[in-house]
Amino acid sequence: MRSSYYVGVSLYKGQIQLAELDHGKKKTVTALNERSTSIDFNHDGNFSPDHPQLFTFVYELEELLKQNKVHSKTISFALPTEPLLINVIPVDATLQGTELTSHIQWEFEQYYPNVPHKDFTISAYPIPGPKKNVKQVFLVGVRRGLIGFLKRAASELRMEVHLIDIDHFSAEKTLRHCHPEILKENVMLIGLRGDFLDASLVCQGEYTDYRGFSTEHLDDLKKCILTYRQYLEQKDGIQAPTKIILYGFNVTPQTLNQIQRETGIATLALDSMRNLIPSKKLDEAYVKESSRFAAAIGLALRTQ
Repeated sequence: MRSSYYVGVSLYKGQIQLAELDHGKKKTVTALNERSTSIDFNHDGNFSPDHPQLFTFVYELEELLKQNKVHSKTISFALPTEPLLINVIPVDATLQGTELTSHIQWEFEQYYPNVPHKDFTISAYPIPGPKKNVKQVFLVGVRRGLIGFLKRAASELRMEVHLIDIDHFSAEKTLRHCHPEILKENVMLIGLRGDFLDASLVCQGEYTDYRGFSTEHLDDLKKCILTYRQYLEQKDGIQAPTKIILYGFNVTPQTLNQIQRETGIATLALDSMRNLIPSKKLDEAYVKESSRFAAAIGLALRTQ
């Protein structure tokens, strides 16, 4: 089987995380690295293809690609959740076509009343719910300027954009591949990126809920996870999680032990290299701390 390379890039906590996979006979991680970036993807809301720091980002990414001798001619990006609109909303199950589109736009305008919806790419993804007459959907809004910025950067690198996704959703792809046993369980997936926490419930391999929290200290982290668990317990048709899986920054054994002690739920780090073959040239420290590359690896796993 011929080699087929895919590269994923995640952008959070002032870092660019890069992962490349060779989808040959066996899935092999051929590049795993990161570097700092001067671009604030978490808070800058004024991105455009003509952003004044475009070529700074192109240079940073080019250096990382060259350093790791990336083979792929395409590139995928995972966006941090802070600058995006992500919410779970109830929608009348009978709505379809233009009526559903109009309702989604109306919901969006409740969050951004003074922003033209044409400035955003707005998507809605159905998720399982207990009520037949009401369906739950993820409402996701991404500024078109940010998408244009990333596409222009790829073009300057003579690469083609394969996918633009959300990092927490990309991490779920890694979870499913590297921990396939969760397809039979209900798992609380927690993403740590310093002062922000992504929390979701993955039921038998499908997202069924999402919430974001601001955090500053370990105590905040524990409180947020407990708050999220209590919130899930109050929702109709939700089964309690059997595991808590963490990925991102500062996922230490101490953190895992403290969360397990506070919640009484088995807690572990997402092993983003499990069921994958690491190339011998990879930095052993990155392989050992692979949970923070979960989003980049999740993108590199996707061939469609």
